[in-house]
Formats: sequence, C-alpha cells, structure tokens
Amino acid sequence: MKRLTLKEMTESEQREVKTDLDRASKNLERQLTNSEHNRIKDEAIDRIMAAREKIAKAARAERKANRAQPTGATFSWTASISTRPHR
Repeated sequence: MKRLTLKEMTESEQREVKTDLDRASKNLERQLTNSEHNRIKDEAIDRIMAAREKIAKAARAERKANRAQPTGATFSWTASISTRPHR
C-alpha cells in the first residue's frame, strides 16, 4: 500500500495527526524540530495506514465469506438441447 499524505486522509485522521504533533510539542514544552515533527507525523501516518489496512483486510475476508458457494449441481448443457437432430 502506498504511503498516505495528509490530503488523502479524512478530516478526523488529519486532526489525529495534528493532535499528536501538538501533544508532543506540549510534552517537550518547546517547538518541535523538523526531524521530530517528521518522525511524529510519520508514526501517526503509519498507525492510520495500519488501521485502514486492518479494516480493508476484514472487509476482504467478509466478502470472501459471502461469496457464492459452488454447489454440487453443475450446469448440464445437454439438458437444454434437443436429442433429435435438426432436419
């Protein structure tokens, strides 16, 4: 899965990233450096991507479980044609 950008995220996911950045800044009681900012943002994005992948995996499993199950009866093409030859 390709890396998410902030523009591709929902508003709540963007808010979560910004909250993590604000929380880290408040814990350090100073502005974050560029490397700290990028590291925290990448960790938040990785967490969001993992959550999205988990949801997608569950959806795929559910779709697979709901797929039409093959039955023992198969289509018999000979039953749909006449046994008498065309005149």
